[in-house]
Amino acid sequence: MPRVRRGEGAGVTQDPRRRALLLLAVGLASVSFASILVRYCHAPALSIAFYRKSLASLLILVPVLLRYRTQPWDGNLQRSLLPYTLGSGLILAVHFASWIAAIQLTTVASALLVMSTQPVWGGLLGYLFLKESVPKRGLVAIGLSLLGVGLIAWGDVGRGAGALSGDALALLSGFSAAAYLTVGRHLRRSLPLLHYLLTVYGASAVCLGVAAVASRDQLWGFDGRTWLMIALMAVFPSALGHSLVNYAVRHIEAYRVNLSILVEPVVSTVLAALLFAEIPGPRFYSGACLVLAGVFMALWQPGAGGGEGTLLPLSDPE
Repeated sequence: MPRVRRGEGAGVTQDPRRRALLLLAVGLASVSFASILVRYCHAPALSIAFYRKSLASLLILVPVLLRYRTQPWDGNLQRSLLPYTLGSGLILAVHFASWIAAIQLTTVASALLVMSTQPVWGGLLGYLFLKESVPKRGLVAIGLSLLGVGLIAWGDVGRGAGALSGDALALLSGFSAAAYLTVGRHLRRSLPLLHYLLTVYGASAVCLGVAAVASRDQLWGFDGRTWLMIALMAVFPSALGHSLVNYAVRHIEAYRVNLSILVEPVVSTVLAALLFAEIPGPRFYSGACLVLAGVFMALWQPGAGGGEGTLLPLSDPE
């Protein structure tokens, strides 16, 4: 039997941890461009959300078919979990419809930062339904990040009735996003990632399509740039970004993934400042530092006995 060199085993065990963190970072970067793409669209919120999730479902279908032999579709399992996947799809539809509408009604910074109450709801839902305790370190991280959100949002919230409606929709979007990730963490213990995403994205697209038709929203006749932006949203924030976040939530506690998503409003606000001249005030910079500090605190685990710290105790890879 060949000898295993010293330290080789430790390196192998670190690979899943590094992979999950790297994929989460790529997913967050992809998601951060979504609000900018929405701003370039000239279409109703329900229509944008419908086409985005429909195209994302088709993109997910391709690898599902390619991997059918090695990862066959379990019809019996899918039927037994159908109420949960349909419920998750409905929650996801509420999230996207309210989030896109919020972006259209108020500033990128205001919409995303009000939505950043998500980790509060995520911690509560994780505690109630997943029995995940939030340690003191996590509570401090959440408080630190939300303090940063408060500093950034201070000068943005409350600019008339439209902005107030946008803030309310952003709050609904944050709650539904946390609920979606919490339900997804439960379902992902039974379903392969791609199979879960295909059923949930498909259910979400159906719900959004029905809502768009019922609201008599325009579903075609958009300009070329709008179609291009919708396609980019389907490829990057949805098929890539949200898929990687769903991968991470399979291995990482719900409150940590929810908290790490607070990076999105910081990145998106910078992009909005560069592209739309939505220049943030001085509070943004101090608040952004607090948000990033809180995210790092949540993701960093001090080593036992004062030793070297590690990033996230992850479960075994799929």
